[in-house]
Amino acid sequence: MNLTELIEKTAARWPQKPALVEESTVVTYGELARQVGELVAQIRSLHIDTGSRVGLAFPNGIAYVALTFALWRLNLVVVPVPTECPEEEIEEIAVAMQLAGILTPKPRTNSVVVAPDCYFTKLNPATPPDNHGLNLAFIRFTSGTTSARKGVALSHETVRDRVLSANKAFGITPDDTVIWCLPMAHHFLITIVLYIEAGATIVLARHVTAKPFLEAVNHWKGTVLYAAPFHFSMWARDNSAVQIPSVRLAVSTTCALPQDVANDFFKRYNHPLVQGLGVIELGLVALNTAAPRKKSDSVGQVAGDFQLRIVNPDADGCGELAVLGPGIFDAYVAPWVPREEVLCDGWFFTGDIGRVDEDGFLFLLSRKTAVINLAGRKVFPEEIEAVLNRHPSVSESRVYGKLHPHLGETVEAEVVLNSPDAKLYTIHAFCREHLASYKIPTRFTIVAALPRTPVTGKIRRAASVA
Repeated sequence: MNLTELIEKTAARWPQKPALVEESTVVTYGELARQVGELVAQIRSLHIDTGSRVGLAFPNGIAYVALTFALWRLNLVVVPVPTECPEEEIEEIAVAMQLAGILTPKPRTNSVVVAPDCYFTKLNPATPPDNHGLNLAFIRFTSGTTSARKGVALSHETVRDRVLSANKAFGITPDDTVIWCLPMAHHFLITIVLYIEAGATIVLARHVTAKPFLEAVNHWKGTVLYAAPFHFSMWARDNSAVQIPSVRLAVSTTCALPQDVANDFFKRYNHPLVQGLGVIELGLVALNTAAPRKKSDSVGQVAGDFQLRIVNPDADGCGELAVLGPGIFDAYVAPWVPREEVLCDGWFFTGDIGRVDEDGFLFLLSRKTAVINLAGRKVFPEEIEAVLNRHPSVSESRVYGKLHPHLGETVEAEVVLNSPDAKLYTIHAFCREHLASYKIPTRFTIVAALPRTPVTGKIRRAASVA
């Protein structure tokens, strides 16, 4: 199958229904399908080999959606490239994912025009990629649940299966209007694709501060909010009397929902926040629509067609979370590792430590790896440490998250210097050259040595600190 079939089916059923709203531009499903068709013809003229991987470095917008489906229709593999990535990281993604080219809204060196405000830069991977016979649709370059940078590969069939499973929990219908504010480069498959499959209207919020956001919700009669705790915290602090009576579901995602944010949002809008668990290798695993107030610290019960189990639980029932179900990723890329070599009797071990209570609600306690969740973005400490350790004045480093009441967490770093004359501002400048802005530590602390585990001598991973 091809995921473009989803948009074609929806366009055939509701051609005049608004699909995407971007500021004053409203695109119906019929118009969106036509835009995709036009882009297919334009991209086809580039003569990109079937199965090639193409980087998509676009900001949120109608164009992002149309380009994704156009690439899929041509049986090309979409590799999202966040627009905030510095050139060095773009090159890393291009090499590791063996990109045939990259689509951008502004011209790059030797780029050609594809459409208005859309340019293609041809790249020449050292070796052509091998998709191992899979009908690949998407590769997300990420650490996934591990600390090693790699790609998570998903076929058209896998994406379809996880979307259908997820909507058994979300219950999105053509009557829904979703107010969207998360970066599409980080969130797309079980959100945007799901909404399109269901025939919902997606309003792309350009301004997420409280006043314009609340105006957008009420103007478009939004029924679903899908955002990070960072956003809900900001909206909860609004001191106006504006309410959001049309909203039926407000989902907090990307990281753990702080209790004070959940309480403040409920107090301000009399609406509970629902949190869930999404994993790039799996899709939507759990969602707490059943008891968002009574068990607000739970990510909920199992979602859709998944099964959960706690492996090797201790006396309190705490152990590693394993998941079985549809839509499990097809392979890791660079190096290629098929899912059969990752799964254990079909179960995927997430790296989350948690417990399940007597009512089937999942509670997450910690992770095996110390992923930092910053305002809706996942930041991997090992990646930042690798950059810091390249600085000539840094002997070694440790990066960790510091809890923040509104952002979720901020990034901080401890560094061991190899010279007493080293200056922190040069390290900060080095980070600006080699890291996306949101990954740069907000504070550096000089230490004599890093804490290490007593047996292996490895650097002790820091948990989030208050």
